[in-house]
Amino acid sequence: MTQENTSTPNFDFKLIAVKCKNCDSGLVVEVNDNITYCMSCGSGFEIVDGELIPIEINFAAATMRGNGEPIYKPFWLLKTTVTIHERNASGNFFKNLFGSNNPTGSGSVIFYIPAFYCSLDNMKVLAQEFTMKNPVASPQKFNTKLVGFAYGKEDAKKLAEFILISMEAEKSDMMKTFNYNIDFHSLEILGIPFYKISENRYKDAILGIEI
Repeated sequence: MTQENTSTPNFDFKLIAVKCKNCDSGLVVEVNDNITYCMSCGSGFEIVDGELIPIEINFAAATMRGNGEPIYKPFWLLKTTVTIHERNASGNFFKNLFGSNNPTGSGSVIFYIPAFYCSLDNMKVLAQEFTMKNPVASPQKFNTKLVGFAYGKEDAKKLAEFILISMEAEKSDMMKTFNYNIDFHSLEILGIPFYKISENRYKDAILGIEI
């Protein structure tokens, strides 16, 4: 005769509070977030192998009014130098950047890459429009929640290259040659304000783009 063991298993779980390394305040960390922001002192941290590594986090002020309070969504802000070695494409982005029709040259580009999950089409529109217009001149520190990070640094670099190519290839059959190099100087986080306009639709409060 066997006896069924109905006792409760002894699992050794520990819940560890994540605290800011600078002010000791509690940090809000959602599932799968690898970035966290301290609303008390404005410090930002990247979570790498359980360790908090400092990272710069700022916010853009809303320039458009909407219903309710804005919700801030995270973007990677990548400050780069882009060098074009050879180019035969239909896009006008680098013509505007270099100020001439010279197909080669180099210049500073600040890429805005959504760090939150959205569809590829929405990501392309947001990244292209914000990168081309660079509308945030003076980022600030806000006492607000910033969560929902889906993409890390290496993802952001790959997406920046994807956006660079997509901005040049307005028509894929017109892009014959495009040899380039991107030097990444710094990666920061920027919170962009959005207003909720329906159940699953949002509109950013800087350029008015709906996603």
